[in-house]
Amino acid sequence: MKINKIKLYNFSSYEGENVFDFRCDDKNRNIILIGGKNGAGKTSLFTAIKVALYGPLAYGYVGVNSHYIMKIKDLINSKAFQQDKVETEVQITISLKKEREMREYIITRKWNYSKKKLSEEYYVEKEGKKLSQQELSYFQNYLQSIVPPDLFEFFLFDGEEVGNIFSTSSYNTYVKNAVFTLCGMDIFEIIRKYTKGYISKTSDEENDNLYIEFEVAKKEVERLEVREKSLLKEIEETQDTLNSLGIKLTELETEFKNAGGITEKERKELQKRYKAAESKKVESVVKMKIFVEGMMPFLIVREFAPKIKEQINYEEKEKIYDYISKKLVVDDIKEYLSKEDVSNTELANRLLEMILGKFKPEGNYNSKEVIFDLSKAEMNYAHGIISSIENFDIDEIVKAVKERMEASVVTVNINRILKSAMREEDAIKFAERENLLLREKEVLVAKLYEAQKSSSDIEDELQTQQQLKERIFQSIKLKAQNKHVYELSAGLSKVMEELLKNKTIAMRLRLEELVVQNLKHIYRKNNLITHVEITEDFQFKLYQDEVYNNNELLYLIKNLGNSEFGELIGEQGTKQLFEKMSASNLSEVRHKIEKGDEKKKFSLYKKIELSRLSKGERQIFILSLYWAIIMLSGQDIPFIIDTPYARIDANHRKEISEKFFPSISKQVIILSTDEEVNEEYYNILKPHIAKEYMLVNDENQNRTSVEEHYFFEE
Repeated sequence: MKINKIKLYNFSSYEGENVFDFRCDDKNRNIILIGGKNGAGKTSLFTAIKVALYGPLAYGYVGVNSHYIMKIKDLINSKAFQQDKVETEVQITISLKKEREMREYIITRKWNYSKKKLSEEYYVEKEGKKLSQQELSYFQNYLQSIVPPDLFEFFLFDGEEVGNIFSTSSYNTYVKNAVFTLCGMDIFEIIRKYTKGYISKTSDEENDNLYIEFEVAKKEVERLEVREKSLLKEIEETQDTLNSLGIKLTELETEFKNAGGITEKERKELQKRYKAAESKKVESVVKMKIFVEGMMPFLIVREFAPKIKEQINYEEKEKIYDYISKKLVVDDIKEYLSKEDVSNTELANRLLEMILGKFKPEGNYNSKEVIFDLSKAEMNYAHGIISSIENFDIDEIVKAVKERMEASVVTVNINRILKSAMREEDAIKFAERENLLLREKEVLVAKLYEAQKSSSDIEDELQTQQQLKERIFQSIKLKAQNKHVYELSAGLSKVMEELLKNKTIAMRLRLEELVVQNLKHIYRKNNLITHVEITEDFQFKLYQDEVYNNNELLYLIKNLGNSEFGELIGEQGTKQLFEKMSASNLSEVRHKIEKGDEKKKFSLYKKIELSRLSKGERQIFILSLYWAIIMLSGQDIPFIIDTPYARIDANHRKEISEKFFPSISKQVIILSTDEEVNEEYYNILKPHIAKEYMLVNDENQNRTSVEEHYFFEE
């Protein structure tokens, strides 16, 4: 595949129409150099290529959905929204080899924004004609078989991001898929080719289409399975990180409390409790004061209350009796009786005695004397006091005293807590640390939600594709049975599996050699990686030469154990050791070392963890691996690299400029600032440069214009 031309219209910072011609007509000039300051639009061009080729798949979506639409909307040039018709477009012209001929295709994706809705138009042209819907489906599948979307990072290289692939546990899947895809080692493809050769005489167009459909479904199932595995791993890792973050938050909270920290919520609660306790204290004190100043003196002499009450009652009745006895005399009664024609002195006396008897105080009237001589109001007051004494509840006063004591304890404790709390500036520092962790947690929760949602969508899509694949397979099987060739195909399948296994071993060995060879070309430390082992599942084991004496080997075996020691020196190192020691196992080796010369030395391997390489060393290793894969496959695929020297030191930039870029592919597209491909490296690359472009960003207009030169050529 080659990229011939790219057209951007109102895409990101590219206002209006902008065209890049990427044709490399001179085979000795394979580099397209695109320069620009940070923010000039290099990454936008990188994004445009991905979106043009894959559409929603560029972001991991199976089809056009709301998430994809939002991402595209964000890529529309801001000035486009100031026009009556809001449109944006990316168009890429590529050449693909089909049936030994190079054919040119123009891929166009247009977006129209109308009534606050974004719609996409996608079509492909060949020889001036648009492909039909079925042809378009076949084209997409063919394009994805050359450079699958999940392997996109292998061929559109972002120097800042590509190292992240090798920081995940599933990097081997990417490498394996890249090697198998580029080298045409897809299992079903081989089975299909050999099977088709045996049944070609009886095949018809319908059978061919079934095989093509099955291949498409199979590739889609495999792609979805890889994606599902990656998402599940991401979910697991994100959940682990969230759990770890939760532990950190708990530890921070414990540390905060141990340091005397009080949260704002706790402080407000303490102040609320303090205020309530103070209020209770005041209420209790008031009750006690009223008691002491009012009721307590009377309670002291409460035993006299009955006698005083009796005396007051007596004096009250005595006054009434005295008043009536003075006003009512016998002569008045006699006079009244005489008017009624009754004249009886004895009757008058009895009537007077009866009336006065009603008011006469009880008891021995003659023995009593007036003591208090109270007025009516004073008597009522005295009765009130006596009633209060008689009904007084001493428990209420005891309760008030206890409440005051308890409230005092509460206020003292709260005062102690508030005074012993940490300083405000220290509390702010704790709050800042907590907020940082909470923000990180918020991001992770959002990431986990997106991953879980994507995983659910992928699971549904995978189930649908698996059902489709099974239906097609059953159709193929039925047709093969009808033509009496299914058993032959099944037998050939086993033959092809064995062939694939042997071929894969040979490919891994050749890839190991090429990676080491390329490292020697571009890496100055000759002894950093001297041997590479690639396992069956394409895990990489890196080794360097190391010299050990007998004692060192003995201690290594003792301290690490046979299994871990075997991992340290690798399979090849173990074979070397067995040959040199004439041994068949490590126990035998250990026995011979213990009896051997302590100073005797062995040149073996020492394992290097890929994850422990510096970012610069890892990028050089990845570049060497990419180069090796392309060399192994013999495929003609463009190599696009953004920030080419992102993690690479100055010593190795020259080596990469001289040896890597001119050789890795027939079309190398480099996006760089003047600080990366500076004047020194530009002069090295100059003989190999086919086209130069300069991205100039107008910060006031937020607009990128394209000029046909680099920083140092005008």
